[in-house]
Amino acid sequence: MTLFRQIYAATLMNLKGVPQRLGASLVTVVGVATTVAVMISLLAIGAGLMQTGGRNVKPENVIVLPAGAQSEFTGSFTREAVGIIAQAPGVKKFPDGEPMAQPAAMVIVEVEQKSDGTTTNIPIRGMTLRGISMDRTLKLTEGRMFRPAVHELIVGKHPRRRFKNLDVGDRVSLRGSEWTVVGAYDANGGMADNALLADADTVMAAFERTGYQSVDVVLESPDAFSRFKDGLTADPRLDVEPKRLKTYVNEQMKQLTTVLNFVGYFVGGVMAIGAVIGALNTMYSAVDARVREIATLRALGFSGAAVVVSVLAESLALALPGALLGAALAWLLFNGRDISTVGLTFPLAVTPGLVWAGIVLSLVIGLIGGFAPSIRAARLPVATALRAV
Repeated sequence: MTLFRQIYAATLMNLKGVPQRLGASLVTVVGVATTVAVMISLLAIGAGLMQTGGRNVKPENVIVLPAGAQSEFTGSFTREAVGIIAQAPGVKKFPDGEPMAQPAAMVIVEVEQKSDGTTTNIPIRGMTLRGISMDRTLKLTEGRMFRPAVHELIVGKHPRRRFKNLDVGDRVSLRGSEWTVVGAYDANGGMADNALLADADTVMAAFERTGYQSVDVVLESPDAFSRFKDGLTADPRLDVEPKRLKTYVNEQMKQLTTVLNFVGYFVGGVMAIGAVIGALNTMYSAVDARVREIATLRALGFSGAAVVVSVLAESLALALPGALLGAALAWLLFNGRDISTVGLTFPLAVTPGLVWAGIVLSLVIGLIGGFAPSIRAARLPVATALRAV
């Protein structure tokens, strides 16, 4: 009998015996399922944050920051600099010929949560009306648009739901200045759903800012980026750093998602140790229960390699259903569920990549949990079978 036929026969015999050890087998399946579900659920936080940050971002979207600025909350642009950026090559035009390059003023303000009265920092983004029209995904759902030179703002759907005094018609104090909420908007699930929007010049005056923090640009096409960037960096009047908006968002999210992913993998790793111990106990019990069968197979000429592979196959066969069950639970319970952290609200995302990570983890658990018992099974002396008769 060939090695492959030996492996097939021994594995089939092992799997047929699983119902006889149902209790111990379920311990392994449930342990793996719990480990995979918890790990995927934690990693879904980072995945959801990345998906939300990149939503609505198109290849032709560009952000221009002052050179050396780490985010759009730092640095400063003069009106003259904004005008120069708007005239750079490759910038798309509105139908009336005005460039699609609009300045933004970012300020962090404190708002009070409805749930417990604690305060949280959220951004108020000063924009021009033309700048808002560049984002076709942003739609007013109630009220009207803010007016320039007036302390009026519109509110994203998440702050409106979470924080006090942010319903349409409310008046809210932000850093000592009073603002009126005149509208609410929906940004199609993008990061802008977490912001307050107001007129850029009014924001600068109210919060004593002397310049804009960034410039939002729409290019004629994604291929125009190099021409646009070269035009700006070659201009001696400017010291700026143009970035594709997708690149900028990924850079901003990287630090936070790195921490979130570390927590997910760390907790998953700790739980995996427990799952491995459970798999070890299950497979050692399985080997002990089949001492006579295994030794008899060896007496009939089955190789030790066939016995090792058959025991590992049984261990993997218990781990894989646990992975699928855990991934299914994570998807059913958490995928799309909103979470609020660091002042942001966004949905968790159980992605195919996370499901594959869970499956790989379960297979590792199965291999480690079945390795030592498989070696023990392969080393059982043939004389054991004769004494068991």
